[in-house]
Amino acid sequence: AVVSTQSTGRIPRDCKKNHELVFDGLGHHLPGEESGDAIVVLHVRDHPVFTRRGAHLFLEKEISLTEAMCGVEVVVDTLDGRSLLIRNNPSAMIKPSSIRVVESEGMPVRVHHSQNLTYGNLYIKFKVKFPETLDAETCDRLKTLMPSSSPIEIDRTREDVEEVKLSEFDSTVAKNPLDESSDDEYSFEPGIQCVHQ
Repeated sequence: AVVSTQSTGRIPRDCKKNHELVFDGLGHHLPGEESGDAIVVLHVRDHPVFTRRGAHLFLEKEISLTEAMCGVEVVVDTLDGRSLLIRNNPSAMIKPSSIRVVESEGMPVRVHHSQNLTYGNLYIKFKVKFPETLDAETCDRLKTLMPSSSPIEIDRTREDVEEVKLSEFDSTVAKNPLDESSDDEYSFEPGIQCVHQ
């Protein structure tokens, strides 16, 4: 006869994918023999914010260009219910796709099967959101504040010098025109444009 029973087990904080919970004596029973164990294998679902790699956690945060250049404060809600207020030093500019670390705010890890836990790190990759356009006045003001670029040394009156303009990048038409079978993908992003009137 099939006997139905219920049992509860505690999932440890440092469990990983395919972690096994063993329930002693709750498995299959044969006449004249001791009951086997019931083993439950845990499958960890992906989190909408964090990505786990070992004991470390990774996430992406989008910030404005002003925040990247002048300092930023971001709030990260942790898995254990806390809120971390993370501040960046205003003198340390955050470049696009740069990564910063908050130590010991990752996943707990048990050291050598002891009761002591250590923690991985939290890594934050910053995505800097650039403005779509800048008007001419703003561009001129930025030029007075930002380091100036070196002037181009070229004789613009030469017949072999041709001035061309940049256009928006379209990844759908960026394949090699001589190779129709090319499936190469491009991930470039357009930069800032100054609008002159």
